[in-house]
Amino acid sequence: MKYPDQDRLSCCHPEIPHGVDFPDVIANQVLVVYYEPFIGCFQPKICLFHLILIDAFPVEQLSRKRVQRFAGKEPPLGSIKLRKDIFLCKALVVPLALTLFLLWPARGLKAKEERANEADHEVKQRLEEVEKEEEEEGEERAAWFKPFADEVSLGGFIDLNYDYTDVLDTGDANSGSSSDFYIGSIEGALRIIFNDWVKTKIVLNVEDIGKEGEDGKFNLDEAFVTLESPWAPLYLVAGKTVLPFGVFEDHLISGTLTEELYEIQRIGATLGYTPDFHGLDLSFTIYEGHDIINNLQDFHTHKYRSRRKPERRLKSFIVNASFEPVPETLLLSLYYDNEPGDGRRNQTIGASVTYNIWKFSLDGEYITALSREKGEDGEENKESAWFAALAFQLLEPLELAVRYEDFDDDRGGDQNEVLDYSCLAGFNYQIFSFATFSFEYRYHNFEKEKGSEAVGDANEFHFRLSLEF
Repeated sequence: MKYPDQDRLSCCHPEIPHGVDFPDVIANQVLVVYYEPFIGCFQPKICLFHLILIDAFPVEQLSRKRVQRFAGKEPPLGSIKLRKDIFLCKALVVPLALTLFLLWPARGLKAKEERANEADHEVKQRLEEVEKEEEEEGEERAAWFKPFADEVSLGGFIDLNYDYTDVLDTGDANSGSSSDFYIGSIEGALRIIFNDWVKTKIVLNVEDIGKEGEDGKFNLDEAFVTLESPWAPLYLVAGKTVLPFGVFEDHLISGTLTEELYEIQRIGATLGYTPDFHGLDLSFTIYEGHDIINNLQDFHTHKYRSRRKPERRLKSFIVNASFEPVPETLLLSLYYDNEPGDGRRNQTIGASVTYNIWKFSLDGEYITALSREKGEDGEENKESAWFAALAFQLLEPLELAVRYEDFDDDRGGDQNEVLDYSCLAGFNYQIFSFATFSFEYRYHNFEKEKGSEAVGDANEFHFRLSLEF
């Protein structure tokens, strides 16, 4: 029987004559056969265990006589033993080779994983160093305040708005649609805590930058100081701020209707009492001005008399009471405002409720006039406004909200451009810890005189991106 490359074996090794039974040669001199590919006679098809055998049994140990002795004969007992040794060697080497083949990639993956862990560790270590440096820089910047302040913080936000409405002018149904892209507000707030009893806040802002019809004026929005007594549950807030009339809780881009009509932002002083009893807070505020009747005038629901002469002395005041029977769940508030008017005082009263349960938040507020100065038509119109809102925290970064608002101007018949009711819906999505995207849809229904060209309703879409710093 002839085998491939038998002649090449013979020509390369004259010690192995032609006609030798190749199995005998393999049986007795297998190391020669395996060694030959290593030295270049055969095609280089070498397995791992071939090289191991070559290293273990050098070819020089095989003599010419040994080859001739067994040429053409049955192998002796010793060669049978050699076969067994070779078989045993193969049986040991092949599993070892397979094991190395399987484990080698795992070793490479482990090495890569170790290098990746080392890189992550270096990055984390560098971030910790940067954070530590920033903290040290912050401490250095605040060191100037340390002699007279325990804590100083500076923050603010920027609102980017896009608005679309299908009616440009509510007084003209043929005015067409309008859209606007502008900076809704840029606000910066400085807070200083002097100690446990004294703190202050200053807020500067610019609103409606680039909005059509607005000039974006710089404004000192808030500047007040808060004093808390260390001996009794009393506090004093003095300066310019939003005074404690109304709660105006909202979860949408637009403020509530009650906020638009009844918010009072003036220089004033509030004295409060907070006993340790279910979050009870009682306060009394004094200020100068008549903001509510001015808001109603701007809202086109009240018209001043031509010779109006309101009192201008410091006679406006607010009484407020809030109560939290279930902590962080139920909040009840009641408030009363009294402002000077033209021949009659303008008195307003309101109440609100906030109820939080699971992922839901329910808010409601009702404010109405107790008395009003007479308007241009000689009537005392005691308007009222209310809203109900529901918010649902669908996901941690996503909040859905709806709201219904209603207004009654307490005047007979219909008047153009006077709001009847509104429906709003939208969502807030927190993209990052410092960025929130909001969307809101509003539907307004207006009173309309018979035969008038004014609009009866309007649809609005509002988008906002808020960036905090």
